[in-house]
Amino acid sequence: MKSRLIKRRHFLGLTLGLGLSSFSSRLKGNSSTKVPSVLILGAGLSGLYSALLLERAGFLVTILEGRDRIGGRIHTLKDLPGSPEAGAQGLSNLYSRLLSLGSRYGIQFQRRQRSARAKILFYIDGKVVSPAQWASSDVNQLSQAEKHILPPRLMTHYLRPNNPLQNREDWISSQYWQLDISLADYLKSQGASDEALRLMNVYPFSMNQIDSASALWGLRNDLLSQNPTSKPMRIIGGNSLLPETLAANLSSSIYLRKIIEEIRSSSEQVTVYCSDGSSYSADYALCTLPFSILRQIKIDPPIKGKQKEAVNNLPYTRVTQVYLSFKSPLKTRENIPLRLWSDSILEQIFPVKDEQGKVKGLTIWANGDNADRLDCLSTRQISQVVKSQLAKINPDLTNMVDIKRVTTWGSDPFSLGAYSHFAPGQISQFSNIMARPWQRIYFAGEHTGIIAPGMEKALESAERAIQELLAIVR
Repeated sequence: MKSRLIKRRHFLGLTLGLGLSSFSSRLKGNSSTKVPSVLILGAGLSGLYSALLLERAGFLVTILEGRDRIGGRIHTLKDLPGSPEAGAQGLSNLYSRLLSLGSRYGIQFQRRQRSARAKILFYIDGKVVSPAQWASSDVNQLSQAEKHILPPRLMTHYLRPNNPLQNREDWISSQYWQLDISLADYLKSQGASDEALRLMNVYPFSMNQIDSASALWGLRNDLLSQNPTSKPMRIIGGNSLLPETLAANLSSSIYLRKIIEEIRSSSEQVTVYCSDGSSYSADYALCTLPFSILRQIKIDPPIKGKQKEAVNNLPYTRVTQVYLSFKSPLKTRENIPLRLWSDSILEQIFPVKDEQGKVKGLTIWANGDNADRLDCLSTRQISQVVKSQLAKINPDLTNMVDIKRVTTWGSDPFSLGAYSHFAPGQISQFSNIMARPWQRIYFAGEHTGIIAPGMEKALESAERAIQELLAIVR
């Protein structure tokens, strides 16, 4: 069924230096020139932004999306208290592309206020420990040199001092490929004890485990987190407002519930075949699907060599989130662990705040193996596990909350993971070839971005893919 999400076209133009306006003018000025067409696979942020750029350049665009909604891994749970973000979490003042899009389309942003007194507790080896107690606690089994380091800061402690990366693109440079080894091995070489390695494996950022991720990826993440001018921000109305607004400013057709089974590229066109029996053809295709999904789709002629290996093997971080709401208004924060860092299956707990900064609920985050353990359980079993763990942390809290929703990105059939990362050895093999055009198929998506973080990475990848396409069509 056709889902037309478009009501008007209101693309004000982006000064991106892509030469889109001049290309569009040449198309309009030459009536004999065939208007090129593009199929965009995926209606996430990179797909929608690509569509805006292609429309501005004069292309005919059709967007195919497997879900019953747009936005991909941007998903604001607007029906829950505080409207928590199930997907992409936040942004900063350094997200120049995203902020530019927002200003052009009337999206409003606000600064996230971080309280220096925000309460955090640790729950380690079955015992609740405050930051002040950590250094002398009997559950602190770190080496003598590490005992003063709080568990969430261990990774930075070992990556930051000797991080050789200077620029955001350095991590894909052959100059540093000798560091494309296991992150666990690298941390051990920097002096990390076995207990430090165990604790660093609790929700390591953008990976499943430290032994299955590249040290270069960890160093890249550390570099991105270092900018002292970064100021966290949020979209007023939720992050889903961004893809919704982009879609509303397109004149292209967006077809939902289009599960792609085959992409066939001939000498003259690309044809995409969907599970419902429909097919779509265009001069080119721009694929923004994560590799975790693309590897399940037949591509004819098949991708070859290292690029094929990248599609088949690039890992995706498995993330499970459990959303809790308070049964009654939260009158006091005394003794309530609004932030928790744990070596249990819960891993991390964060407060969900509304746009006025009031706490409306809690979000539990688990990734990697713990996400898999939760994914194997029914909602009722997850509720029992969560209540049991919370009872050990704070018995009063158990009776104060209800489980409202569980989001499992690792088993989500349209992503099979929250975001991509690189295993040891993959950056040197894949990073410079994995997004190259294949036949008439071009690639974008967060997994193909290089410099930017988060949602900005998806926008960066779209610009790169459009430049590659324009270079051929011109």
